[in-house]
Amino acid sequence: MRPAPLLTLLIAVLLPQLAAGQSLRGAVESNSALYFDDPALGPAINKWGSNNYLKLDWQRDSLSAGLQAEWYPQALAGYPSELKGAGLTGLYIDWTHGLLHLHAGSFYEQLGSGLLLRSWEDRDLGLNNCIDGGWASVRTGGRELEFKLLGGFPKYGLWPTGASALAGADLSLDVLRALGVQSLHSFKLEGSFTDRMTLQGDSDIDFLAGSAGFSVPGHLMGWSARAQYAREGFSLKAEYVGKGADFYAEQLPGAKESYRLKGGNAQLIEASAAVGPFSGTVTFRRLENMAEQIFLTISSPSIANTLNYLPSLCMQQTYLLAGLNPYVTYADGEAGVQGDLFWNFRRGTALGGRYGMKLHVGGSWIEALPCALPDRSESHLAYRDINIDLEKRWSRSFKTIAFVSIQENSPTHGNRKATNAQNVFVLDGQYRISSELAARLELQYLYSQELSRDWMAALVEFTFSPHWSFTLSDMYNHGSTGVHYYNVGASYTLDAFSVSLLAGRNREGMICSGGVCRWQPAFTGGVLRIQWSF
Repeated sequence: MRPAPLLTLLIAVLLPQLAAGQSLRGAVESNSALYFDDPALGPAINKWGSNNYLKLDWQRDSLSAGLQAEWYPQALAGYPSELKGAGLTGLYIDWTHGLLHLHAGSFYEQLGSGLLLRSWEDRDLGLNNCIDGGWASVRTGGRELEFKLLGGFPKYGLWPTGASALAGADLSLDVLRALGVQSLHSFKLEGSFTDRMTLQGDSDIDFLAGSAGFSVPGHLMGWSARAQYAREGFSLKAEYVGKGADFYAEQLPGAKESYRLKGGNAQLIEASAAVGPFSGTVTFRRLENMAEQIFLTISSPSIANTLNYLPSLCMQQTYLLAGLNPYVTYADGEAGVQGDLFWNFRRGTALGGRYGMKLHVGGSWIEALPCALPDRSESHLAYRDINIDLEKRWSRSFKTIAFVSIQENSPTHGNRKATNAQNVFVLDGQYRISSELAARLELQYLYSQELSRDWMAALVEFTFSPHWSFTLSDMYNHGSTGVHYYNVGASYTLDAFSVSLLAGRNREGMICSGGVCRWQPAFTGGVLRIQWSF
């Protein structure tokens, strides 16, 4: 389905008339790559790829409008195969009048934490599941009560599929404000409802469901109930999500697969507190059959076929070796807890010294639930980690970060006893040579007896403010394959324009952004990124 003709006409008339004003903003981004055959990695899957984006937004007073266009002459390696050709992937008009807010066209939405519904864009993942339709919201003058209705067709690839539609509602009540209580406390109650409607079913799923003696419902209901409490440095959030019965394929002992209708549910509790130099957070989450797809399919789901947000409940690693084998959420059934403690040792204290010191200790423990384990009748470890990083400034020009990550991951998501363990050690030094020149050096080591065994890595970065930056890195798998994964890069920034080039060899594995991951094949080549905002 394409955007409504009337909406397209309105945007086409408005934007040219308003482009001469000072309220038109835009952004252009182009990511292109050349791929080469490599004796260590084999022949290149593709010779080249290119992802390109254009975004325009205009606003005057309470009226705004915009569009987004994307062009994939051939998508970059590892991106969803649905990204082909060119399309107008975003088109909207937005109007606010007093307490009323109306939006027609493409939009992004998140209900609660996103367990029930999240539509968002992440170009690193190749994900853009915006909804083509509209929403309307109304609120009271003091925002004691807010209500929203929404509906439309989720986008898959460059256009809505037409295979499904979505309707929903969200209600938020600030209890103390509604009662007129003036307090340092804050207490909110929220609730959401969604209905995903199947407009065109998958013939394979319909056949399998029929052979099992049931039919796939045309409507999939979902709901969320949430509570939030906060006071000064403390906050507590709780959420319960329910999902109606839908087609479910489960693996039985003996590698047999059966099909049935099954509902889903999720529970989330988040707490945070800060007292003086100390702060901490803890999150508990349980998931059972919570994969929410734009349309049902029995094939391996593409990340583009996603309609909610299930990030990994563990630290999102940024160092090369610490993120080598990331954990991916097991939506069929998992329960876990993640906690983090932060100490800020201030200047002048015994441990803080002259320039201060920061310490972070965190970890997570995630177990797969028996409802998702064909060979087990009880929960079993899927992933656990302990992370410690110590940041110390030794002078105005020099600081170091020492980082340790101890990880254990089950390759079968807890369905077998065997796990893969790895210990990662990082020393990160940053030195400002002058007001314009800074240097950074990372030294990393990964110790493991499983998978590809030991790795070492190094990264050197020079920054010439305010325009230039150069990097050189290498990951070396000396424990198994003996392959070097080297990269050299340069970037230039001038005001709102930036261009960067990165060339080298890249290992296959999971690429993660915001706790959500996609598979990236190994490749050797160069990637050019150009970004310009105006």
